[in-house]
Order: sequence, then C-alpha cells, then structure tokens
Amino acid sequence: MSEKRILLISDTHGMHANLKKVAEQEKPYDCVLHMGDTEGWDPIIEEIVGAPIEYVAGNCDWASALPSEKTVSIGGVRIFMTHGHEYYVTAGLDALCDRVKACDCQVALFGHTHQPFNGWHGGILVANPGSVSRPRQDGNVPSYAIMTISEKHDVNIALKYLKK
Repeated sequence: MSEKRILLISDTHGMHANLKKVAEQEKPYDCVLHMGDTEGWDPIIEEIVGAPIEYVAGNCDWASALPSEKTVSIGGVRIFMTHGHEYYVTAGLDALCDRVKACDCQVALFGHTHQPFNGWHGGILVANPGSVSRPRQDGNVPSYAIMTISEKHDVNIALKYLKK
C-alpha cells in the first residue's frame, strides 16, 4: 500500500468554476470525499474531479437519494462523513463526535458551515473543508482540504485556499 491522497470538498451548490481550478491544481489524488450540498450536480462534479467520489447529502440536497451520513475506509482508516446540519455543528462538535465514536471511526468530516476547520475534538480528528463556491470565513477565500493517509495509517489533513 502506498500513501493515499484524498481531496475533501463540500458545499459546491452548483457552482463549479473554482472546483475546476482545485481539481486541476491538486491532481493526482486517489479519491474525493464530498460533504454535501451538491444540489443534484453529482454527474458534473464526477466529470470535473475525474476520480472515485463518495458523497453525503446536505440540507440543500432535499431531493437527493444520497445518505445523510456514511462511513468509508481508506488506507486502513475509518472515516465518518456527514454534512453536519443533523448534528448541529454550528453549535459545537460534541454530538458529531459522539456519533463518530459510536461508529468506531477515527476521523470526522463535515461541511454545512462553509467555514474551514481542522483540529481534534474528544480524541477525534475533525475537519471541514469549507466551501470552494460560497466561503463564509473571514476574507471569504474559497477553501478545500487534502487528506493524506500513510502506510502506517497516520492521517494528515491540510486546509487549502484557492488564490483569487
């Protein structure tokens, strides 16, 4: 097994110009994890990223058949994906991390806030790539993340910002 490189995105909301830039400058990556709010543009996103992709539904994906949460294993690491609105992430990360622990995962990924975050909470590595389309943090710079998983199952998540 070699190191895995995963592109993390969320909250694209049908606007893909910045996603195209990100996909081009970050290739190659092994797969993509999208934390929701595709608004039905899944086939276009798949064409843009050109790699295997896992999705969860966001609060704006009300007509979608996507699951609201998903557990994936990559490189021997269990990763919990959700949009976050069902776990009230705008109020804190306790409910999310309780669910992640119950699912026996080491990493929690979410979206919804459109604000990038990367840190530890209750022994869980938690990250939100923010939004490449509608950022809401100071400076409103489009954001995403790159997660790497080493052969020894070490996980690193780097938040990245798209230059305007």
